[in-house]
Amino acid sequence: MNIATLKVHGGDEGLADIRDGLPVEPDGDWRRGDVKPDGRVRIDSGFYVRIATDDNPDELLKAIRTFLAESSARGIHFERADVAAELRISFSSERGAATPTLDFSLSDLALLVEMGINLSITA
Repeated sequence: MNIATLKVHGGDEGLADIRDGLPVEPDGDWRRGDVKPDGRVRIDSGFYVRIATDDNPDELLKAIRTFLAESSARGIHFERADVAAELRISFSSERGAATPTLDFSLSDLALLVEMGINLSITA
C-alpha cells in the first residue's frame, strides 16, 4: 500500500493556527517533552495527517493534489519560523516488483515550494 502523510512540527501557537485551517483532522499528534519509542525526548510538538493510501500511484497523486489545493485555498502555508512541514510518500512493493512511479508536475513542485513543504519519498 502506498501512503502519503503530512508531518508538521514546531511551536504550539503555529501548530494551532495551521491545525485549525486544515481540510482534515490530524491522525496523530505529540507534545514537546513526550518520550519517543526509542527513549529520546521530543524537542517540539507536532502532528501527522494521513492524506491518502492507495495502491495506484496516480490515485495517490490525485489525492495529494486535492489536499494541497484545498489547503492552499484555505490560506495554509508552512513558511513560518516556528513550524516545519514534510510531505512523506512511502511506496511498498513486493520483492522483485517494479517500484511505482509518481510523476510530479512543475506546478505540483511549485505549490510545495510556495506552501513551504519539504518532500520525502521512500520506496
